[in-house]
Amino acid sequence: MVKDAEAHAEEDKKRKELVETKNQADSLIYATEKSLKDLGDKVDAATKGNVEREIENVKKVMEGSDVEALKKAVEALTQASHKLAEMMYSQASQGQAAPGGEAGGDAGKKKDDDDVVDADFEEVKE
Repeated sequence: MVKDAEAHAEEDKKRKELVETKNQADSLIYATEKSLKDLGDKVDAATKGNVEREIENVKKVMEGSDVEALKKAVEALTQASHKLAEMMYSQASQGQAAPGGEAGGDAGKKKDDDDVVDADFEEVKE
C-alpha cells in the first residue's frame, strides 16, 4: 500500500493542484459576478462585456484538466475584475465626500439635540 501511494504521489499532487485552482477560479467567478450585479448599470458596456467574456472563458477552461490554461484564464479574469474594483472604490469614495471636502458626511458634526451631560461626581460614603 505504501508503494502504491508512492507510485501515485506525483499524480495526486497534480490532481490536488487542479482541484485547488478550480476552487480558486470558482470563487473568483462568484465574486466577480456579484460585483457586476452590485454595480448594475454603473458599469460601462465595454468593461462589462470584457468581464463577462473572461468569466465565460474561465468556465470553459474549468471543464478541462489543464492547470496551466486555467491559471492563465484566472489571471485574465483577475485583471478584468480589477476594473470593477476600481469602479466600486471610486464610487464609494465619491459617495462619502462631504461638500466641505471631508469624508464621512455628518459623522464629524455635533448634534444639538443630544441629552448628554458632562459632569464630575463625588462619591459620598456614610
